[in-house]
Amino acid sequence: MRFRLSVAAAASPLALVLGLTTGPALAQQVECGGIGAGGTWIGGTPEASDVATAMGTLSLIEQPVPSGGSTVALFSLSQPMEVRLEAQPTPGGDSVIELYDAGGQLVVTDDDSGGGLASRAETLLQPGEYCLATRGFGGSALTADIAVGQLGHAAITQGLSGGFFDGDGDPDMPIFVGIDPCLPDTPATPLGGDMLDAMLDEGGAEATNTISGTPYYRFSLASPQPLTIRAENPNADPYIYVFDGQGELLAENDDYDSLNSRIDFTDPLPAGDYCIGMRALADPELPVTVRVARYDQQAALNELYTLGEAAPPLDGSWPVVDMGVLPPRAVRDAQVSGRNAEWFTFEMPSRGMILIDAIEVTDSDPMIALFDDLGREIAFNDDAGGSLNSQLALRLDPGRYMLSVVQYADSYQGIIRIATERFVPATE
Repeated sequence: MRFRLSVAAAASPLALVLGLTTGPALAQQVECGGIGAGGTWIGGTPEASDVATAMGTLSLIEQPVPSGGSTVALFSLSQPMEVRLEAQPTPGGDSVIELYDAGGQLVVTDDDSGGGLASRAETLLQPGEYCLATRGFGGSALTADIAVGQLGHAAITQGLSGGFFDGDGDPDMPIFVGIDPCLPDTPATPLGGDMLDAMLDEGGAEATNTISGTPYYRFSLASPQPLTIRAENPNADPYIYVFDGQGELLAENDDYDSLNSRIDFTDPLPAGDYCIGMRALADPELPVTVRVARYDQQAALNELYTLGEAAPPLDGSWPVVDMGVLPPRAVRDAQVSGRNAEWFTFEMPSRGMILIDAIEVTDSDPMIALFDDLGREIAFNDDAGGSLNSQLALRLDPGRYMLSVVQYADSYQGIIRIATERFVPATE
């Protein structure tokens, strides 16, 4: 399994209003700070969209979500109640949900708590009108079923239950959660003292606690700073959010490096107050280390090269094994230590098919990615054919290519056998 990452998205959620879809039952009276413009009543009419009186789950089926935009479902509550909020994308989609109250305040947000790439959150709400915005992770377009219901109503997502996510059946493990925004009065642990700036010159600030005990950290900047924020312990599988001082969501991330999370603010964050919110997709009782440091572009690039996520330059500044012109068949072994990619480059002398295998010899779970000479990833594989081995089969044009070979996790430290077979068209 591979998880690709999101880096900083410092834009306000209000910007996602652009491109909102419209439905047959529009309600201009629900503003939600602008989020509700063009929204659709989830029950079809305002009267039928009161979740407190609904006889079952209210849903919008196969709703298109535009690239860079959101689809908004409107609902109301006539009495205090715990509700379930869900978005189930069609295959290939990755949804994110954000709930806003009538005044435009973010109430709860979630990415993958529905299981797979679906979204799901449960939260206690007061009487009033609400706007549930569904968008694609990273601004991608998708189609999704959107639902709101009481906890006793049928769910449309499976939740994070079963297997890895529920602690192998441990009833004390969380099945799914959302996260409340970090508001000015939200209890949070200070990180870096009164001002973080001075500590950034010394490498930044960090703290290690359980997510159940310390779900929020607060820090302040005296001057604009580019930052990298990390949460590390793959056994806990942390998910992080960054809010400004008023509780507006600035960025979120899950699984940047294996099951660790990271957010990079490459453009300096303005001086002011900020808050890091966290949840665990696995075990919230395990310690998670949170680090805040100054963002360094070259260090970030070097880390991507190390992880096999981006191709390094072929100028000698990064170790790359040159395999030369690729023969019809070649086999070599490489010691690959955890998440430290080994890089290879080769030349395709003519257009043809290529088969690349990465096979466990000792203590390995290989992942491979192929890049062209401009550093564009053109293929990736992990766990081919129901095994831990990886395989790529594709047609390539003449030219130079780069191959990364890396272990799935740091716990793997073994030897990987790399085999290539090149085939030319019969007509040549």
